[in-house]
Amino acid sequence: MINRVRKSTARGIVWSFCTLAVLALTTASAWASARTIEVPLRFDSVFLRQALEVQLYTTATKKAVLWDDGTGCGFLKLREPVVSTAGTRLRIVTRGEARVGTAIGEQCLAPVQWDGRIEILEEPVISEDQSALSFRVVESSLYNTDGKKPLLSGVIWDLVKRYAQPSFETVRIDLKAATSDLREILPLVLARDDRPRIERMIDSLRLTDANVTDQGVAVTIHLAVEPNNAPTPAAEPTLSPEELQHIDAALNHWDSFLTFVIKRLWADTLISDLRQPIADVLIEARYDILEALAPAESDKPDSVPALFVKTWQRLAPVARESASRQPGSTALRYVSFLSAGDALVALQQAGPDIGVDISADGLRRLVRIVAPAETSDPLQYDTAVDPSLRVLLGFGPPLPAPDLSGAPEDESWWHGLLRVRQAWAVGEGPPADALRHWVALPESLSSYLAAVRGVLDLATQATLESAQLEERHRNVYRNAVLATAWQESCWRQFILKSGQITYLKSSVGASGMMQVNERVWRGVYDLRGLRWDISYNGRAGAEILFRYMNDYAIAKKEEKASGSVDNLARAAYAIYNGGPAAMARYRKSSTRPSLKKIDQLFWTKYQEVSKGNFDVKSCYSGGE
Repeated sequence: MINRVRKSTARGIVWSFCTLAVLALTTASAWASARTIEVPLRFDSVFLRQALEVQLYTTATKKAVLWDDGTGCGFLKLREPVVSTAGTRLRIVTRGEARVGTAIGEQCLAPVQWDGRIEILEEPVISEDQSALSFRVVESSLYNTDGKKPLLSGVIWDLVKRYAQPSFETVRIDLKAATSDLREILPLVLARDDRPRIERMIDSLRLTDANVTDQGVAVTIHLAVEPNNAPTPAAEPTLSPEELQHIDAALNHWDSFLTFVIKRLWADTLISDLRQPIADVLIEARYDILEALAPAESDKPDSVPALFVKTWQRLAPVARESASRQPGSTALRYVSFLSAGDALVALQQAGPDIGVDISADGLRRLVRIVAPAETSDPLQYDTAVDPSLRVLLGFGPPLPAPDLSGAPEDESWWHGLLRVRQAWAVGEGPPADALRHWVALPESLSSYLAAVRGVLDLATQATLESAQLEERHRNVYRNAVLATAWQESCWRQFILKSGQITYLKSSVGASGMMQVNERVWRGVYDLRGLRWDISYNGRAGAEILFRYMNDYAIAKKEEKASGSVDNLARAAYAIYNGGPAAMARYRKSSTRPSLKKIDQLFWTKYQEVSKGNFDVKSCYSGGE
């Protein structure tokens, strides 16, 4: 995390994610001005129910056998607990059955039987040694299946008081892991040359109270944080492209960390309705990295300071929802992970004078909370196609491998332009072969654009064949693909530099005809294929645009909100350009003028394509 991206510090970033503030030694007076940070440990009702089931409802049929004399004449058994909140108390309602009689041989004389529900009201309590959360029963009630209190409840009520109430008070939730994880992370995210200040902050860590919330129970972690005495540096102008290269490794660490966590979260969850929200966190974060690398307004300070907080605010709710559906031990790991992240956000929001430095080691320690058995480096930046990531992001199996015959191993330029142009001019070879090396030039522009149109049509058709889309949406999608390629590149995959061919590349790493961003789609597509194979690039862009149109614009009823089926294309392109959060920007008055202009230029092209007017030649000077 970077609090102030300064030219003097950018060159020195290697193993640090970002620097949130300039660090300084604290003095005794700083401790006197320490501020209190409060971080909640949240345990929602679903998690608490799981804790109950694991600790009390332990039979194969998930029953809690609280008393059983072995004769069949005396028992108290509970099942199907439901946990909710009632004001300041935790409310547990559980089905139950009981029998109390005298066993004589195989007979049970004068049994008193009951079948109904028990309601337990509890208050959360932190243990004296602050190692666990437990619950004190403050009230309980007994009901028949009809919701009325039983007439002969005395003997049954005695069983409840003797066995049920004490049993519920034995349920405990371990808090040691969460506080221990936080104590281990703090030295990795605070000024390492200020050990005394770190130790005082760690020593101040306390669990101050436990309260019932609307969602469950929250335990408050109290932390006294000292400011440092160094003046907050003024924000520097946006870094130049050369200087931004020095923070590239740090951003790669952040991307790798988040990708690992997102994939682990999905692997632990595998709940269909959570797939897209989990995937969106990653895609949005990668678009945020692009904004950090190239802020939209050049006179503004770099936006990297907000990356961690911005992403965490998206990730935390999804992770909490996922954790609530996990087994107890896995859910508890996510509770610890979330509390650690909440603490980092709270420290950053406490002010730049606190001095936070989220190093690579700090990110690795966060990963170990949710993946304690992981042996690989979670910050390893890998560009290979990852089938599991494609599934998570909603794309399915990888695209057919790109044709890279003759392509350079790196970003070198191709030679032999004249030979390829002459071959195409006399009609030798299929269009795909010719376009593999072709640059759009005035003397053959019509033939070139006709060939590219064929590539785009094939990419569109291949995408439609692998997915379902209503017929009335298909033409919108087809036109959107053509207009997007026009908008992004004027249908160009390659350009000339110094008389040689290289692929079209933007300042933020978008490649080829569809300008597929290599950072955003790392692990989803073959990066060399995006650069050197126009057909592969077309398939990738068409696939991305389809997902944005189908899974976002259509699924979120943008057609109804905007009043036109064609606006599905506008919404899909807005996401293509700016990420999922940008879907409705084309129709919002608050949208920045620069973005409005981009959306309007696309809309103009889309309307032309819809009329059958492919005036892509207008992009080129000296066209035929």
